Amino acid sequence: MNKISKNLFVLRKVYEHYRYLKPFAKRNRAKGAGSGFMPITVFAEPRGGSTWLGEIFNKLPQSLLVSEPMFLIPGYKELKKVDFTFNQYIPENTEWPEAEEFFGKLFNMQVHSLSSLRIYFHNKTLKNIADTKYVIYKDVNSNMLLPWITSKFQINPVYLIRHPCAVIASQLKYKHWDYIQKDVRAYFPVTYARHNDLFEEFSDIISDIRTPEERMAAEWAIHNIVPLRHPANDSRWITVAYEKLLTDPEHELIRVFNRLGVEMPESILSEISTPSMTTVQSSRENILSGNQLGSWKHYLRKDQVKTIIKTINRFGISFYDESPEPDYSSLFVR
Repeated sequence: MNKISKNLFVLRKVYEHYRYLKPFAKRNRAKGAGSGFMPITVFAEPRGGSTWLGEIFNKLPQSLLVSEPMFLIPGYKELKKVDFTFNQYIPENTEWPEAEEFFGKLFNMQVHSLSSLRIYFHNKTLKNIADTKYVIYKDVNSNMLLPWITSKFQINPVYLIRHPCAVIASQLKYKHWDYIQKDVRAYFPVTYARHNDLFEEFSDIISDIRTPEERMAAEWAIHNIVPLRHPANDSRWITVAYEKLLTDPEHELIRVFNRLGVEMPESILSEISTPSMTTVQSSRENILSGNQLGSWKHYLRKDQVKTIIKTINRFGISFYDESPEPDYSSLFVR
């Protein structure tokens, strides 16, 4: 982006903030908790399909997609006031007033700095933002918050889980995770985090980590074990297997929309195979050719696969193995 284009982009963002976003937030603050729209939240791992599912929900008429509200860089004013780390964990019965205040404002779109959020308004321009009917929040940093956050807020949550081998294969293709190749312990465990109970619980496994695959599998397991082993799994939130959504989209989407109590637009099924905006080129080709389900088998070595499965097994997660799909009969067992 050249200097002129960058300046024009900044000016447009400033204009949108004061012309549309700030009045929208002000209106919502005046309305209090009942802001007049329905939140739908998507929780998943990075490279776990959250953008794809978020974009599916964004097909709803008058829907607004808020992408990664818990992404701390660059962050925004309200979030900076709360002492969060990436993939923050909050035990379910914990009192954290600042966190509760933040999420209350977020889920009612009352935050002052809305322009810092990545917002996508389906089939509309921001001048129509006051007509929002659904706000879709998709987040890859909040799986460990699910029990706590759903005990505080009615947010219609959907928890999307994907085979750890598929997730890690995709992460290895993405430059964002190159730092793990250089140092498998970089930023992990987050010992300075508030409520780092989970890292302490699994410290013996974490101390054994020697390879990037072990590190990434351990992160996947820690992030997912909180919702998976909770008694309200697939009850307080809708648990969806990425693989089932891929192989039987009509059944899964009807199930999800029925539980949400939302009428599913007919156009969604015809567009289910469209790659998301964050899909890398090699994965895009697999999706369009119908080879996405087990594509990770062509990218990961056999020893890497065995390491990943062995690592998640140590955390007590046993319904994934070298098969492309999980043991669905065990996935929802609490």
